[in-house]
Amino acid sequence: MDVKELVNRREALTNERRTWEADWKMLAQHFLPRKMRSLELDGTVTNRGGLRTDILNNTGVLSMRDLAAGMHGGMTSPARPWFRLSLQDEEMANHKPVRAWLDDCQDRMRTIFHRSNFYNVIHSHYNELGTFGTGFLFELGDEKSGIRFVPLTVGEYDLDTDEHGRVDTVFRTCDMTVRQIVRRFGYDKCPEVIQRLFDSPPKTSVDRFRVVHAVLPRNDRNPQKLDAKNMPWASYYYLEARDGTTTGNGLQFPHLLAEGGFREFPGFGTRWDVTGQDVYGRSPGMDVLGDVLQLQQMEKSKLKALHKEVDPPMAVPAGLKGLSLLPGAENAYDLNGQTGGQPIYPLMNLRPQVQNTALAIKEVEDKIRRGLYNDLFKMLMGSDRRQITAREIAAKEEEKLILLGPVLERLHDELFMPLIDRTWNLMEEQNMLPPAPEEVQGQEIKVEFVSLLAQAQKMVATSAVDQFMGFIGTYAQFMPELLDAVDPDKMADGYASYLGVETDMLRAQEDRDKIRQAKAQMQQQAAAAEQAAQMQMGAQTAKTLAETPVQQQEANALDALLGSFGGGA
Repeated sequence: MDVKELVNRREALTNERRTWEADWKMLAQHFLPRKMRSLELDGTVTNRGGLRTDILNNTGVLSMRDLAAGMHGGMTSPARPWFRLSLQDEEMANHKPVRAWLDDCQDRMRTIFHRSNFYNVIHSHYNELGTFGTGFLFELGDEKSGIRFVPLTVGEYDLDTDEHGRVDTVFRTCDMTVRQIVRRFGYDKCPEVIQRLFDSPPKTSVDRFRVVHAVLPRNDRNPQKLDAKNMPWASYYYLEARDGTTTGNGLQFPHLLAEGGFREFPGFGTRWDVTGQDVYGRSPGMDVLGDVLQLQQMEKSKLKALHKEVDPPMAVPAGLKGLSLLPGAENAYDLNGQTGGQPIYPLMNLRPQVQNTALAIKEVEDKIRRGLYNDLFKMLMGSDRRQITAREIAAKEEEKLILLGPVLERLHDELFMPLIDRTWNLMEEQNMLPPAPEEVQGQEIKVEFVSLLAQAQKMVATSAVDQFMGFIGTYAQFMPELLDAVDPDKMADGYASYLGVETDMLRAQEDRDKIRQAKAQMQQQAAAAEQAAQMQMGAQTAKTLAETPVQQQEANALDALLGSFGGGA
């Protein structure tokens, strides 16, 4: 694709993105003061430094922080497994060598996530989602840690979607110093103006240029070639002028710095909620923005009332002009009372109901926290009990699913599934996966999510299983054939899956069959031994009867017993 075509494509996407910027700026101001970048047309970058001093009540900022922390702990906690690998063929996945290979693969993936910057980046991603409704991050290969994530903030990128509504195009715009450009792309790839500035050391870290990174589907490629310029997704870096198409020294812009490609889309464009065919999403921060604005006004009114009560406007006689009412001030006065005894008194007799105002503010604060799901994520912290069982924790986590269920489904589709696929492919390219057994050849890998919130969704099914087994247990005493309807292995495996039990705690199907065969053999041997014992006991009894005389007669007890059945002479 020609670089000018890239510029035109980006301009079209930027025009659509700018319709959202006014809302994003207001959201950033009240929820994430240090987030969002706005690249203005004159080349300046807004919101790069400085502290916000116009926030009187920071409930919105703290509540958004709690939302991001709750999502982090509930969906991608570094302290517990949150995904599991399996096969579409569940019977094959339960074979011992296959299960061992899958467990090894998922352990290596968890390790590489810990070695990378994933857990730091994903927390920031949740902040973006909760505030702006849209988040984006790149996942790239890295020589040291295997993978590396690059998070973006709204305002510095433009997105586009495919025919299915999934993000497949991103234009990232950022400012880079001359030194950064040369080190990233090489001296020879840079235009003359960059080379000249680089050769002037004081300017290498001062002068900045705008660099655009574009990743989009490549239409004009040769599938028979495997080089970077013929991969399904194209990657372009180009320099963009700040003040038109040329610089002062006549250098033409834009200037292509590098061209490459990816086998798959290397980023994840996640939306909290999407309306129709919109590219950018909507957020819970948008839902409570009105409450946050109201809260600032209420806080301002409360502070004014307190200020007037503590330091009310005073009525001072004209003869006392220049009187100081500051604490510890010294004022000269006339002992002869020439001031006429005019009093100094408050101009207004205010008695503001600060308590009522504080209660009204608290109601709005609680509304904001509920809108940002803080009540759900903090329910354990608010418990009055000193001890709480793991079962109660799981039950309380299940309640979050009621409100977060649709969000979880979208995150699974737009973030977690592509994340696992992308990580798997990068590990495969770097030979970081163990050799696969022959049974796995041609099998499709299946990903199961076992985070707290994902398990809460599955645990709903346990109540149906419990109810069904209760029915079987009640009526099987009258109809024993009901027990034949239950497959014990599938029942155990399914229930363990609902509860999130690690697969290595369950025996493989081969081991179960061996144990059952051994038990069956032991039962057969026990039955044979019991039968032999009974036969031996019968023979011994017959012998004893045969040797026992009956009342001085020559016949023995055995003959007498047989005679009683009609067998006598």
